[in-house]
Amino acid sequence: MKNASLLTAVLLALFAISGCSGGKDRGAFLKEHTSDYNITESAKRITQALAPMNYHLLRTIDHEARAKALKFYLKPTLTLELDNPKISAKLLDCNPTMAVDLPLRIGFYNELNGTTHLVYTNPEYWSLKHNIKDKTCIQLINLLARDLDSASDAIKKSAK
Repeated sequence: MKNASLLTAVLLALFAISGCSGGKDRGAFLKEHTSDYNITESAKRITQALAPMNYHLLRTIDHEARAKALKFYLKPTLTLELDNPKISAKLLDCNPTMAVDLPLRIGFYNELNGTTHLVYTNPEYWSLKHNIKDKTCIQLINLLARDLDSASDAIKKSAK
């Protein structure tokens, strides 16, 4: 019994270090993309790319403006909250703990050199985080992951 517990602990530690499913970018807890556009244009393009997939912009949080109001310097940083109510409702039915990850949150930030980044939690991680094992629920999570990856192409000038 002691050896089984030790093996489980080691496997969980390796799993946590490597992300969810291994591979170059697959399974990383956070997905990050560099944009060819400024922060405002990047946020606009992502919102537009997700709209045909029934994702609705619920709120934009301008962290830089909020910090400025407190006389605190912060590089340009935005968070978009987007929701596809059909998918969200089904995922919440899979496990109500999904409420901590829904609506989707996509962050945008600038480096000092002006490079804009987009970042979001990899939905593939949710199956582990929320103990989701149902095949239909996992398919919905994979759909969200594909939608976000596809929309991320919109921040590249070479994207059509």
